[in-house]
Amino acid sequence: MSSDRGQLVLVGWIVGTHGVRGEVRVKPCAGSPERFRGVARVFLGPADADAGTDASARADWNGYRPVELETARPHGRLALLRIAGVADIDAALALKGMGLYLPASELPRLPEGEFYSFELAGLVCESTTGERLGVVVGVVEMPANDVLLIRPDQGPDFLAPAVSDIVRHVDLAGGRLIIDDRPGLR
Repeated sequence: MSSDRGQLVLVGWIVGTHGVRGEVRVKPCAGSPERFRGVARVFLGPADADAGTDASARADWNGYRPVELETARPHGRLALLRIAGVADIDAALALKGMGLYLPASELPRLPEGEFYSFELAGLVCESTTGERLGVVVGVVEMPANDVLLIRPDQGPDFLAPAVSDIVRHVDLAGGRLIIDDRPGLR
């Protein structure tokens, strides 16, 4: 399938079953289990090794198949989903470890100043003084806050907390992210 359909973004992965009638337990990526309410269709495919981040965005749709969601409800930090055609525990168990994807164009709109992780990957990282620090190569989901993985032109990668104290400006159209380069950050 052609890449003009947009990117597929990992929004969760199946971590187990719930009951014996085919419901699956899904860990959402960097979001609330509520994110699946009102979603009628997702794409099922292999979960990435770093499935803890929304940075997983793909242009290649090969190997990903659409599945209809019959129900979706939160269950603690997980979501419980009923996928059309999955009627028993054996069928649900066969899906364990699979990723759930949405086209980037179908992701819910975020409030002003918030971004999906995949949007940040590839941005040039600069300091508030205009010094080029590297390129954002990923976003790691941590318990307290997300962390930017930045790859400088020379030297080892470094991490920067994705918090307003550090990240001063995100310019998606301009392809850059400005951080407060404090002592000890890199």
